[in-house]
Amino acid sequence: MIGLAPMLGHRLDDRQSVAKGQAAALAMRFARESERPLPAGTGICDFFVAPLDILPYRREGRLQFQLLELNGTGIGGITNMPGPLVEDILDSIAEIGILCDGPAPLVVVASSGREVATDIKPSRLLHEKLLFVDRIAGMLDRRFGDCNVLTLDQLTANGGWLDRCRPTVLLGYSRELVERSDVVGGVPRLYGRDIAAVVNDRFLYNLQTACGALSPGAFLAANSCYAAGADKAEAYRHVNSFDARNGFDGISEPIRFDVCRDAESLLDTVCARLSRGEQLVIKPSGTGHGDGIEFFFGCEGKDLVASQISRSLAVVGERYGRGAGYPYTVTEYLDAEVIRKPDHPLQGSKFELRVVVYRKGRMLHATPSIAKVAPERWDPMHPTRGALINNVSASIRGGKTSGADHVLPLCRRETLETLGLDDDMLMKLCRWATAYVAHVLAETRSELEMR
Repeated sequence: MIGLAPMLGHRLDDRQSVAKGQAAALAMRFARESERPLPAGTGICDFFVAPLDILPYRREGRLQFQLLELNGTGIGGITNMPGPLVEDILDSIAEIGILCDGPAPLVVVASSGREVATDIKPSRLLHEKLLFVDRIAGMLDRRFGDCNVLTLDQLTANGGWLDRCRPTVLLGYSRELVERSDVVGGVPRLYGRDIAAVVNDRFLYNLQTACGALSPGAFLAANSCYAAGADKAEAYRHVNSFDARNGFDGISEPIRFDVCRDAESLLDTVCARLSRGEQLVIKPSGTGHGDGIEFFFGCEGKDLVASQISRSLAVVGERYGRGAGYPYTVTEYLDAEVIRKPDHPLQGSKFELRVVVYRKGRMLHATPSIAKVAPERWDPMHPTRGALINNVSASIRGGKTSGADHVLPLCRRETLETLGLDDDMLMKLCRWATAYVAHVLAETRSELEMR
């Protein structure tokens, strides 16, 4: 599919070199030794997969880590991982075809891409979503003896008409799906038809923001903790409530963050914190690719701060729709680690780590996936966006490079040496990751039961 894609007009991103660079036995050991059961009261329908992005930094010379985002079933980069782990994740995703309700269920798989209406190019990792579609459709076919597979483009061209007697898996881009969906009685609907299951945390979050509250028991939300997967403030709140008992002193400091629900409070909050000598990052909710993220280093006057905030709001509004991005999260800027290995081609570039947590049966597992490396070298005297954003999609948006150029396989001895990490530290991170996800699921379940 990747090789033939240019004949169809669009190039897809080949991650085979990354996957082949992973030591499969090492990846499996991390997954096995980080194993943790789902928390009491949660079921297998509550969680499938979530890639955690984690920032390494130094505080008083000591290596520390902080969660950047939880992400969710909109995962991009599943094909960075060794084949056996990809199969484990796909086996879990396939269960959606059994777990969703209804005599002819409609399952929606959403993908990032086409955030700008005039940009017709697909996601460079769209083939990964096709793996999800294929597994879910296969399970529905075995269950019902039939399954229809559609794209949102096909459905729209057909005037939104859908055969209500056939189980269907539909693939579409998140923003376009939100524009064609609504919520009635807490149930998401597409062109007036109830959706039985949704695969993409960010789509669910943005749909709820645009159309009203969703009722978790009325459909299958994969994952039930989708709010934390799309809203960084939600993910950070769970980090802070988990902090005192997580058992890993490498992630021991609470995340100092503020939540801003309009432009005025965002400007006031940033200016107030800068006046106290802080360096900051603002992050919109429900977005991807690093869109709308802005950095403040303390030398900006109020006019420049206002200009940067306006730029963020404009980018988010263009790509995700008017009013998107709120609430914004304002958090401390941390000076991420750089690659220090002499003569390495990426020496001097900042990086972050991705640890993928997935469910296998009733057990949570975690494995290191990749190090995401900024496309430009860091110069503290001349900070640039390209040196600060470790986002693979943003790095290749210009179309000149492959995502594989900006990542290093994390289950690889050479990579660990390059990054100054070791097995023991990564194992602690993996165990923290499964424990954290279990904590998020438990808190999410408790909060839903209190409503």
